[in-house]
Amino acid sequence: MTSVYIFIKDIFLIIISISFFEILIPESKISKYIKFIFSMIILVIILEPVSLFLLNL
Repeated sequence: MTSVYIFIKDIFLIIISISFFEILIPESKISKYIKFIFSMIILVIILEPVSLFLLNL
């Protein structure tokens, strides 16, 4: 149960941090690429427990 709490807390903090950085980044041609990179970071963080589970099987 503690690991689930830590996982949820980490996801929440990362999403808040990334949202803050997206606000600071001015709109430009590279902003869509930065948003893509941020999305990939969130995806990796969310999929990390799944990959750990599959590796331990």
